[in-house]
Amino acid sequence: MRARMSDLSPAIDRAATPTQELRARPTQWGALVAPMLVLVFIFFVIPILYLLRMSFAEQAFAKSVVPIFGVYSLENFAEIFGDIFFLDMIVNSLIVGTGTVVATLLISYPIAYYLTLTRGWERTLILVACLLPLFVNIIVAVLGWYILLLPFGVIQNMLSALGLIDGPLGALKSFWALITVLTYEHIPFAVLILAASLQNISPDKINMARVLGSGVYRTFLTIVLPLTMPGVVATVILVFALSISSYLVPALITGQQVMVLPIAIFSYTSYLLNWTLAAAISLILLVIVAGITFGLTILANRLTRRGEWEIV
Repeated sequence: MRARMSDLSPAIDRAATPTQELRARPTQWGALVAPMLVLVFIFFVIPILYLLRMSFAEQAFAKSVVPIFGVYSLENFAEIFGDIFFLDMIVNSLIVGTGTVVATLLISYPIAYYLTLTRGWERTLILVACLLPLFVNIIVAVLGWYILLLPFGVIQNMLSALGLIDGPLGALKSFWALITVLTYEHIPFAVLILAASLQNISPDKINMARVLGSGVYRTFLTIVLPLTMPGVVATVILVFALSISSYLVPALITGQQVMVLPIAIFSYTSYLLNWTLAAAISLILLVIVAGITFGLTILANRLTRRGEWEIV
């Protein structure tokens, strides 16, 4: 038996796992990753570097509106952080992004949780209802909400018939209307991400908690929520990034009433032709999204105690 095991040991040593094979042959996986790296470098790194360069450049309005790349300063950022108008836009963007995230989670999490429990036609109906907005053009969907929120529109007539309001509905061109439409737009993505995270939870963990005497709410807070925290954080990152950088929805729903950073970027590049200031605003928006994404990732790792136990 010892001789046989000794004969097999060289074969066992030669048998490598796929990970070990990839590590042993870096040229192979390097060739597979190279096309993706080239695309990222061309379409992401180079534009970001050009945006960074333009944001610190000065712009000559006397002769032309093109940036002067030979002269760099902090004038654009001093103008942004020294003007209450731009600070209000930053605050408005953060309020819109945060409000959309909260509303989306409050609506999507129960739907995703119920979706994992139901079966048959009911599950199919919920999936169709969640995925149907994805097949509707965003302009059509936003214009539909615009018609619903118009003064003396459909919602206005319904609330007036019920005796809840008296007079024109002032919801259009407000924070609440903007957050409502953005929430509607991002609910399908949130439901899919959260449902996938909830389905990965082993039923044995929940059953063990119930056997040990844990109630419904305690089981949810100590078992379900921590295990789905990666999905929750992924939803928060996706919804916040899409909401705070959305231009079409604020432009159609609120116009100039609620000024946010994407509207300012579009205005300074299209009408005012101040490209360097628009680049500085874009860089600030990018830093906000990247910073919140990094912070949420660290928070998720701490909340889930990743590395201490298995996260399924």
